[in-house]
Amino acid sequence: MYQGKNPTALQSQNLITEALLALMEEEPFQKITIKAVCAHAGVSRQTFYSLFENKEEVIGRRLDRLFEEYRKRFIAEKRAYTIRSLCDSIMECFVEQKKLLSLLVENHLDTLAREKSEAYLLHLDNIFHAYDHEDRDYAISFLAGAIISMVVYAIRKDDFTDSRKISNLVQKIITGRYFTI
Repeated sequence: MYQGKNPTALQSQNLITEALLALMEEEPFQKITIKAVCAHAGVSRQTFYSLFENKEEVIGRRLDRLFEEYRKRFIAEKRAYTIRSLCDSIMECFVEQKKLLSLLVENHLDTLAREKSEAYLLHLDNIFHAYDHEDRDYAISFLAGAIISMVVYAIRKDDFTDSRKISNLVQKIITGRYFTI
């Protein structure tokens, strides 16, 4: 995927991303062709392939932008760095992006969201104080998977409007206050 700063290339990336998302509202991701995306975006296939390898990279770029926005917001909020504040911040961002996340779930692309959330949680590594640094990546992977799985479940149940509900539940589960054995 193109990572440069050329304004024309970045504009084309944005056009392609928005075109793909618009087309996903009309038909399944798997049925959308690169040709259709390019026609909708008003760019050539050569331009597409100079910027992206495939449609999944287009979705990945959109998720990168979402998680970068989330990361900046979380750091700027200067909340106490707790599991609660982390979950609240992520869920607020996800509820704002419900339409995008719903498209991903409908098209079985939620694995991309999990991978991207894991990558961005790893970028917040300075706030995680793990008992065992070697296992920290596993713990972050678990947290990312739990959050995305709960979001996917809530979207499928059409119950994804209250960010605090899921955030509270994630926090209770992770801190051992939900299940009793």
